[in-house]
Amino acid sequence: MFDTLNQTLFALINAPETTSPTVIRFATLAAEGLLYLVALWMVLAWIRGGDALRRAFFNAGLAALLGLVANQTIRLFWANPRPFAQGIGHQFLDHAPDASFPSDHGTILFSIAFALLFSRAYKAGIAGLLIALATAWARVFLGVHWPLDMLGSVAVGIVAAMLVVWVFRGLVGGLFRLALSLYRRLLALLHLPVCLFPR
Repeated sequence: MFDTLNQTLFALINAPETTSPTVIRFATLAAEGLLYLVALWMVLAWIRGGDALRRAFFNAGLAALLGLVANQTIRLFWANPRPFAQGIGHQFLDHAPDASFPSDHGTILFSIAFALLFSRAYKAGIAGLLIALATAWARVFLGVHWPLDMLGSVAVGIVAAMLVVWVFRGLVGGLFRLALSLYRRLLALLHLPVCLFPR
């Protein structure tokens, strides 16, 4: 049943052979480039933000790392092949024929988005969720992931964010204070202000 639904949804989303190069370029930017944009966003949020925003993005970074570890563990038990590895659909993005479930790109971005939302950084969390959804769509559209891979990423992202923000709140808080202390010491050592780029 799940395989049939997965393949049906994939057929609806995956780009046809006649898709214009402009659309493919746009989708490729969403599939690969948005992740780097989010990484830059997180760095700038840490540099320019107050401690509350820094804590939210610190939570997001840890959730993304935890999500990636969970992905590798899942793949030990279920190495689901990608669509193009099974000769299904149209592939417009170069990718190794490794296991596809869950999507690493999706997991990173959904973990970040849900961690921001759970940390009450709502505007950042909604923006992160829109970016995650755009990336998820693009990677299915370009033929390197199944829709179920992205649903798996959503589930992993939610669980990773819950663990970081709520379950291990005390431990994560201690790690955040340590990271913030080391950051401030580094700035002092370099004779730089705490806020490098004031708003």
